[in-house]
Amino acid sequence: MKHKLSNISSLQIFQLLRFSTLILIGVVFTKTTLTTNQIGEYEYFLFLSGAVSFFWLNGLIRGLLPLDKEKSHRNFFSAFLVVTSFTVLAMLVLLFVNQYGKGTLLQKDEIPYMQLLLAYLFFGVPSGLIEYFFLIRNEPKKIVRYGLVSFGLMFLLVAIPAVLGMPLINSLYGLVTVAFLRYGYLIFLIARYSGFNFSMDFVKEHLGLALPLVLSALLSGSAQYVDGFIVTSKFDEASFAIFRFGARELPLVLLLANAFSTAMLPEFSEKGQLASTLNKIKTESLKMANYLFPLTAILLALSHFLFPWVFNSNFKESASIFNVYLLLIISRLVFPQTILIGLKKTKIIAVASFFELILNVAFSLWFVQVWGIVGIAYATVLAYIFEKLILIVGVRKLFSIELIKYQKISIHMVYSVLLLLIFYVIEFLIY
Repeated sequence: MKHKLSNISSLQIFQLLRFSTLILIGVVFTKTTLTTNQIGEYEYFLFLSGAVSFFWLNGLIRGLLPLDKEKSHRNFFSAFLVVTSFTVLAMLVLLFVNQYGKGTLLQKDEIPYMQLLLAYLFFGVPSGLIEYFFLIRNEPKKIVRYGLVSFGLMFLLVAIPAVLGMPLINSLYGLVTVAFLRYGYLIFLIARYSGFNFSMDFVKEHLGLALPLVLSALLSGSAQYVDGFIVTSKFDEASFAIFRFGARELPLVLLLANAFSTAMLPEFSEKGQLASTLNKIKTESLKMANYLFPLTAILLALSHFLFPWVFNSNFKESASIFNVYLLLIISRLVFPQTILIGLKKTKIIAVASFFELILNVAFSLWFVQVWGIVGIAYATVLAYIFEKLILIVGVRKLFSIELIKYQKISIHMVYSVLLLLIFYVIEFLIY
């Protein structure tokens, strides 16, 4: 990576730090006295917190970034209040599900560690705005510094209690403590640099652009949570932990692609720069493909060896799930959604996400009968490819922008075919 940090690279590094910390905590947990069921409880805690917040937080952030930078900075407190309002609503939903969802929405008698989960949501979700506050202010170094301190502290406070043989609840206390500290830092940033200014006009503009993205994220991203609920309804907590440990695509692909797409959005606010922006998407996506596809192929070959070694023998089945999720790189490194969001045409993204969700759930319920837990992963890969095809067609219809303008098609196809061949050899001929 270049020594000089940009908004794109700094956000990519931040996301890598976040994901790496979660992975390292999982590795540490498997080496301690925590049982597979207890690790499953920890994953279920994170799973629920994400299930009630991922879609609207994602949509609100992506709806904020294409707006005028000066206006967004001046009214950042308004954006904070919007996110906080959605957070409180998510907490109420959890309370409702805990009270009335037994036997339907909730497979357990009650949500474990409920009070800690509510505290984690209240402090942790709005804190997700911090890195984007620095992005709007064009301060990439601060994004990386914040990530290093924040996730370093998270690793220590969550992992050390488990290493010392303490109960799982002590690690959850550490998770909530980090969320509280992040929340205090966010309030400090708003007070010092932005001010507590509220603008209803800004809120209306923000929500007008963000709500279709919220719906899109709900439809598209909820598939992974629907998959989780399918697993919990058909398998035990140990199997859920095995699925969660495997259901992680190559971190570099997901995080670098998403961070790149997000960091590109403010560039669409520059008038007269569309051609150069499209060319930048094409150039940077090719650079990512040149090292991410080979790295994915290497992991495909090694995963069945690595999973029992990095975690323990209980998680050897996670390797096949992980290998299927690696195939998501084929759709991840194509960026029609970035163009649609940047040019403020977000409704088609919601439509594509609707069809993706329907296909994902239908195939998940079908494939789980054929291949078991691994079948759910196959369904996810097919659904994501289908969604990207709709968005590619949408960009061409709405803006007359062909795929070749923002994607090096020939190289991407060669990489994809080779990766599929390697996957076939590994999963069907060797293992």
